[in-house]
Amino acid sequence: MGFVGGDQRFTAPLLDFSPFGLSVKTTCEAKNGTIFRVGIKVGADYFRAAAITRSQFPGGFAVEFLSMGAIDREMMRRLYLRLQIVAREAKEA
Repeated sequence: MGFVGGDQRFTAPLLDFSPFGLSVKTTCEAKNGTIFRVGIKVGADYFRAAAITRSQFPGGFAVEFLSMGAIDREMMRRLYLRLQIVAREAKEA
């Protein structure tokens, strides 16, 4: 996934994802309150949202979604549901 904001532009692997935000593993620093444009490739499309840094932890940080378009909101909802199904199936296996 990609981040653009402030003077930074970088990619980072996703650690956790929810309808409200996400966390990533990265060595890039992002102070609380930093606003980013976030992009995640989903199949042939991209999920895009504005997000704000809410917390840092060793090796990464978490952001809260601020805004997204209607198409991105629907894509995020479908992606989240798919991830829940995969997690449930992995837990049952």
